[in-house]
Amino acid sequence: MKAIIWGSCGSLPSPSTSADIREKVKGALWDARDKKFENPEAVDRYLDTLPHSARGTYRANTSCLQIEAGTREYILCDAGTGLRDFSLSLGKDPTPATYHIFISHLHWDHIQGFPFFAPAYKPGNRIVFHGFHPSIEQTIRQQMEPPCFPVPFEAMQADIVFDIQEDGTSFDIGDVHIAAIKQQHPGDSWGYSFAQNGKRIVYSSDSEHGPEAKEADYPFIKFFLDADVLVFDGQYSIEEAANEKKHWGHSDPITAVEIAARSRAKHLIVFHHEPAYSDADIEALHHEALRHCKTYNQDLSREDPADHFPKKISLAYDGLIAEM
Repeated sequence: MKAIIWGSCGSLPSPSTSADIREKVKGALWDARDKKFENPEAVDRYLDTLPHSARGTYRANTSCLQIEAGTREYILCDAGTGLRDFSLSLGKDPTPATYHIFISHLHWDHIQGFPFFAPAYKPGNRIVFHGFHPSIEQTIRQQMEPPCFPVPFEAMQADIVFDIQEDGTSFDIGDVHIAAIKQQHPGDSWGYSFAQNGKRIVYSSDSEHGPEAKEADYPFIKFFLDADVLVFDGQYSIEEAANEKKHWGHSDPITAVEIAARSRAKHLIVFHHEPAYSDADIEALHHEALRHCKTYNQDLSREDPADHFPKKISLAYDGLIAEM
């Protein structure tokens, strides 16, 4: 299995401005002022030495994740603006297919890409929305009604199905088993686990973890347990999550690494970045979480065998591929 991120920004798309890009280019050129490049490949090797904030961005499309599991049918989590880029990757005239879209919740940043999803306008395609909110169909349709959008839902020629389930229901797509967990978020949200052949990817966006997360029987520890890839909402700093943005339904990178450690996740991907932060700000939060890992591991008074920090901790960005 692979997890492919098509949209990693929280709340709303926040692409880099021309001024942002100019500063990145200027910084890279100045850093390379004494270097000589014999060919374009040498330039690529140099760029790979720079932090992602200096050569890319974390703040482009809103939430969309693809689970690639070798099945004939596509599996996606959420329908933010990243869904459009996913559809563009299919080419101009892809073979008719079935697309499964697992909806975490109905806030606009998680559904706003669907009106731009090209396969929805092609006959022969089948699109299945899976989720737990009874109003998924109503909400998807409403965002395409006047005055919000020029093309009505009825213009979509694909077979579109809304599979609304009761909390606790699990799913199967081919040999991929999908389980879900209800999360703390305004209006409720659900996280999803995708398991195949002993490997597992967990997608847990828009979830707040308060003081109850310290409890030994915290249900998310069991749900995340031994995940090969854990995609986890780390939108705010730990101070914001605990104070002025408490009850807004999001978490922070330090909480992410602590919960990942307790659940023995192998690869943690911090996701749903705050659009008001610069790329450098997002990396600073990431480095703070990494320092916390190091300090935590050096504290010899900790003898909890459940503490097992991930082998790899990444910041999500559009185009990131996490392989098993």
